[in-house]
Amino acid sequence: MKKQCATAVSGFALALSAGVAHASCGSAFCVLNTEWATQGLASEPGSFRLDERFEFIDQKHLMQGTKKISQADDTADTTELRTINRNWLTTLGYTFTKSWAVSASMPIVDRSHSHIEDPTGADGGPFHEAWNFTKLGDIRLLGMYQFENEKNPQVSYGLTFGLKLPTGSYKVTNNDGKEAERALQPGTGSTDGVIGAYYSGPSFGQDASWFAQVLYQQAALIKDDFKPGNQFQLNLGYRLPLAHDFQALVQLNTLIKGRDTGGNAENDLSGSRTVFVSPGLAYSVTHDFQLYTFVQLPVYRNYNGIQLAVDYAVVGGATLRF
Repeated sequence: MKKQCATAVSGFALALSAGVAHASCGSAFCVLNTEWATQGLASEPGSFRLDERFEFIDQKHLMQGTKKISQADDTADTTELRTINRNWLTTLGYTFTKSWAVSASMPIVDRSHSHIEDPTGADGGPFHEAWNFTKLGDIRLLGMYQFENEKNPQVSYGLTFGLKLPTGSYKVTNNDGKEAERALQPGTGSTDGVIGAYYSGPSFGQDASWFAQVLYQQAALIKDDFKPGNQFQLNLGYRLPLAHDFQALVQLNTLIKGRDTGGNAENDLSGSRTVFVSPGLAYSVTHDFQLYTFVQLPVYRNYNGIQLAVDYAVVGGATLRF
C-alpha cells in the first residue's frame, strides 16, 4: 500500500504518533511545531502545559517520484484509492526548572482507507477492500533541556530527547477479518529513540520571534519483522504579534523519511522527501490560553514508488498553561 502525509513536528511534543508520518498507506500525521518553549515562550517552573489538537488529512492523489499519476498508470497488484485521517493529539507537559521539562503525547487515530486488490483480475479480482477504525496510536515520552542564557534571555536553545513507545495496535483488521498492512496500522510495534535540538530568538518586527528545530528518530526495538524508516525533520518558524491578541504564524516543515524494512514492510513503496509551508493564525484568549490553526501546503514532494499524497492538511488546537 502507498501513501504520505503533509508532514512536520511538535517541539518536545512530537506531533507525529502512529509511525510518525509514515510514507506508506495509512500513517499520516502532520509534522508541525506547536510547542511554546521552542518558540521562546517558556513556562514557569512548576507549571503544566496541556495541548489538544486536531488534524484533518485527506490523501487521495497518487504520486510517483515528484509527479502526480492517475490510477490507470498504477500497474501494481494493489491500486490505492483514498485514506482519510482525523487525528487527535493530546500532549501534557511539565516544567521542573528553567532548564528541564518533560511531556507525554497520546494520539487517537481515526482512519479510513480503501484500495482495489488485484485490479487486473489475474487472481479472480478485482476486490474492493476497506478499513475504518479509531484507535490509540503510539505514545511519546520526551524530555527537554534548555541551556541557561542570562546574558540574552530573549534567546533560548536546548536539546530534545526521548522515546516513542509501541502502545498502538499493529493487528487491526477490517470487517472481513483481513489484517491491515503494517504502514496502515495505528502503531508501528517499534520502540523508537528521538533526539533533537532547537533555537529561538527575536526577529524582524516588534516582539516578533523565529525558531529552528531539528529532530531525528530511529527504531531501536521492533516486532513482527517490521522496522519503520529513520526520519529526519527540520522545522523553521516565524511568529509576528498582531493587534487584538492575534499572532501571524508561518512554518517551513521538512521531513526525510527512510524506507521501511523487514519481511512485513513495503520497502519499494515507502520513504519520501517532503517540504511543506504552513501559514497559521493564533489568538491569545488569556496570557496562558491560546487557540491556533494552520494549513499545510506542499512545496516539494518526492516519493519512493507510488504513494497516496495530500494536497493540503488542516490543523486546529488549543494550548493551556496552568
